[in-house]
Amino acid sequence: MLDNVTALDENSFAAFIRQAELPVIVDFWADWCAPCQQLLPLLDEAALQMQGKVLFAKVNTQQAPAVGFQYAIRSIPTLMLFYHGQEITRRAGVMTPAQIRQWLMESMP
Repeated sequence: MLDNVTALDENSFAAFIRQAELPVIVDFWADWCAPCQQLLPLLDEAALQMQGKVLFAKVNTQQAPAVGFQYAIRSIPTLMLFYHGQEITRRAGVMTPAQIRQWLMESMP
């Protein structure tokens, strides 16, 4: 497990994004997905760089299919940005830490 990214499941997801005081970036991924594996260390690096400004979490869509279904995840990896429990935006594909920071800055009101 990545130190800076919180693993969520069907039991913890809703409470985590609803109770977070900071924006939350959630990575929807799966073990078999090569681009997802490529993104994991980049996500950990971004989480370290943005510590105190945003929280990072991940949901394995194979282990928590109801969460993926609830948010109509059609491709992985998909990053979703939540603020006060509400989805702000989403983006599919691998992004570098710099691209994640830029996406966050462009997406927050």
